[in-house]
Amino acid sequence: MARANPSAMTRVDAAPMASASARASSATRRHALMFAWLGLIHVDVAVTALAVWTLPSAMAVTALATLVAAAAIPRTVATPRWGARLARAVTRTATAYFPTRLEFEDEEAYLRAVRNEEACVIGLEPHGVLPLSVISFAEYFMHDEEGARRRGLTPAARRGARALASAAIFKVPLVKHLWTWLGLDPISKACMLRMLRAGKTAVIIPGGVAECMAMERGVETLYLRKRYGFVKIAIVTGAKLIPAYTFGQSRTYGYWRLGPPIVPKFVADWIGKTFSFAPIIFWGKFCTPIPYATALNTVVGKPIEVEKNPDPSKEEVQAKLDEFIDAMRSLYDSHKARFGYEDVRLVIC
Repeated sequence: MARANPSAMTRVDAAPMASASARASSATRRHALMFAWLGLIHVDVAVTALAVWTLPSAMAVTALATLVAAAAIPRTVATPRWGARLARAVTRTATAYFPTRLEFEDEEAYLRAVRNEEACVIGLEPHGVLPLSVISFAEYFMHDEEGARRRGLTPAARRGARALASAAIFKVPLVKHLWTWLGLDPISKACMLRMLRAGKTAVIIPGGVAECMAMERGVETLYLRKRYGFVKIAIVTGAKLIPAYTFGQSRTYGYWRLGPPIVPKFVADWIGKTFSFAPIIFWGKFCTPIPYATALNTVVGKPIEVEKNPDPSKEEVQAKLDEFIDAMRSLYDSHKARFGYEDVRLVIC
């Protein structure tokens, strides 16, 4: 009877062990990068609370001073090489983590506008707990050069687009720099006007924080009917309006929102409006800020032509907003069945 070769057995057994170790290492790195993207604000809060609790110890003072110094560093300083590498790693990890998918009903129309330096406003919905869906556009304005090459995007097409997020985020130490490196800027009227007058694309989430306060489980809720500002800016600059919808965005987190019976709804709404942060507790994988790995399928609709008018009337703004809302509803209805939303009602308030 042949005797088994112990060294051969060791080599065979080592292969799956090495594979398991590599998978564990990859998973650890993936979750660490997702936490860096979405959990730094929690680190800031935890460090601040702990430091205040343990004052006046030298370590507490040092921690607070470090956060203050980080907050004071302008986010517009040149991106360090390590910062660019971090942003690139976060982008690649996030697009694969969910995974993300981006498709256009008429991509050539958008690219033609970019080549002609025609301004565009992409209104991306819904907001959800956190606006994670902006990562879907990584090929256009984030660090996904490989994806950009596959899609045949020119450097000009990529330089001409930025996503705009709540200005409150860009006051948070560490977070404001990472999000800037990722391709986002604080949203404001001045910023949008500057971008659009330069013929660039602004990707925004019109519903904003107010949409968090209107979310309902099992329903897709958009807060658009009072969002006149972005439409007026589009008309003033002559920018095209483009609806976009991300299926899966509202399923990335579980949440509990402040409201009745603890406080009246108007109080919770006032907090969200005043501080640009929704009073909400949310959780994802392992009860952390790392979202659930839910596929994010973003569909970009056809551009809505806008006639430039430096001083549009209320009626003109209302008419174009109604057209945008109708286009958003049509976009949702046309694609919901493909992504498992055929029984999910869309509410636009």
